[in-house]
Amino acid sequence: MEEASRLREEISRLEAELEQSKQQLRMIQQDCSHFYIETPLTRTCSKCLQTESLYY
Repeated sequence: MEEASRLREEISRLEAELEQSKQQLRMIQQDCSHFYIETPLTRTCSKCLQTESLYY
């Protein structure tokens, strides 16, 4: 039982860390002066890795 509690705490901590990392990535991508590399289906910024679909 103690291990289960420890694992839940670790999961909560990691989820919070993941959310913080996602926020940091969003900020980087918002401030980026994008340089896109395009394929027939997507374009991806080589600097910040933001990807957009070109398939509609």
